[in-house]
Amino acid sequence: MDLVRKYKLFYALMNVGFVGNILVIYYLTKGFNYAQIGTAMAIATIGTFLFEVPTGVVGDKISRKTSVLTGLALYPIGTIILIFLKNFPMLIAYSIITPLAVAFISGSLQAWLYDNLKHLGREKEYRQLMKDIKTITLPLSALTVAIGGILAQLYGFTLPLILTLILEIATLIVAYTIPEYEFQKPERSYLSHTLQSFREIRRPELLWLIILSITVVMATNQFRQFFEPYLGDILAKILKTTLVGTLGILAVIEAVVKVLPKLIGIRLRDKWSVKAYSLAPVIVPVMTALSVVYQNPLWIIALGILVTIIHTAFGFNLGIELQHRIPSEKRATIMSIYSMVSALAMGVFYFIYGFVVDWLGLAEARLLFALILLGAGVSLKAGELLGPLRDVLKLKHMEAMIK
Repeated sequence: MDLVRKYKLFYALMNVGFVGNILVIYYLTKGFNYAQIGTAMAIATIGTFLFEVPTGVVGDKISRKTSVLTGLALYPIGTIILIFLKNFPMLIAYSIITPLAVAFISGSLQAWLYDNLKHLGREKEYRQLMKDIKTITLPLSALTVAIGGILAQLYGFTLPLILTLILEIATLIVAYTIPEYEFQKPERSYLSHTLQSFREIRRPELLWLIILSITVVMATNQFRQFFEPYLGDILAKILKTTLVGTLGILAVIEAVVKVLPKLIGIRLRDKWSVKAYSLAPVIVPVMTALSVVYQNPLWIIALGILVTIIHTAFGFNLGIELQHRIPSEKRATIMSIYSMVSALAMGVFYFIYGFVVDWLGLAEARLLFALILLGAGVSLKAGELLGPLRDVLKLKHMEAMIK
């Protein structure tokens, strides 16, 4: 099997799972409240903040492949904890192990793939390869998430969690078979390398791109945060059932809202993909607010589909743009710093949001935070349209492709 096919198989296994975001309902059935769940999510994201740079340096100083394999080996441990989840300390343990796994993988995975393609003289194929990978992984992810939700409703959460564990072990085995070509360690010391990477990320062409990314990701996460119990409560009232009784429907909705539309977002024509990237800071929080103003399930699902399409196109373009702007020898560390800063912002958000939901109620909290994030998005768009941020926020890799 050639390199590209191995990567496609690897990404397919890594991006499918049988649990998805109905995991929040699993927590609720275990007796946790929104404040506890929000605290656990905050610990997870802040854990990513703490782990990102050291693990990114592992990718740059030791080996990208070693870093990825370490992260993949940690995932099954977290899943085993979920299977036997009984109390809040176990939830916290899962919330620490998972971000550690993510941190080992996040910066190094993209760097490993991009540098392997560069070694083969095929780096210009990166954009198309990522489209092909998403075309394969997204339908598989939709199918397994839907199956997992139905299995959870019929037999409980243990079965889909065990199936997820099997997939995680298979992913680790496939990753081990992928080579790493001509990995070159930086000559600088750990401290010097890290400080140089921090200086690099402060350059306006990287800094403002990261600020834009955090704003859009936070707005998207706010739409998705507690989306299942929010929609599940509405459905339960209409169907005269319980929240757990809507698990199968919610899993299918997750596939429809959060998985399949990603395929559209990835496969958008370049012209529309760039438009989605440009509109994302404003349109995503507007849609979150609209999901509260009119609480109809079909309307909320339609908004969720649009949010996913727009965010996917945004993330796809931004990820490629970052790879083009970052020097190769610092790629894993800088991507880890980016993930670290993003994780810190998300950790603060999850912590505050969980308590505000318990205080105001889910609908009221959604509307409040949507308006706050809309203000941030409008400010960024104003900076872009009026000139100060025009050059740093445009997609330069698209210009390079045209040339």
